Amino acid sequence: MNDVTLGTRVLNGFLTVMIVVLVAILVAVIVSLILAAFGFF
Repeated sequence: MNDVTLGTRVLNGFLTVMIVVLVAILVAVIVSLILAAFGFF
């Protein structure tokens, strides 16, 4: 697919980064809850 424009590639990259950030936040929240449940906080 050579007809993909620069804007589309930038948008796809931005969405990929956003998904990675959201997943990282969710993992951090889950880890924090687990640590809090075991009394590390």
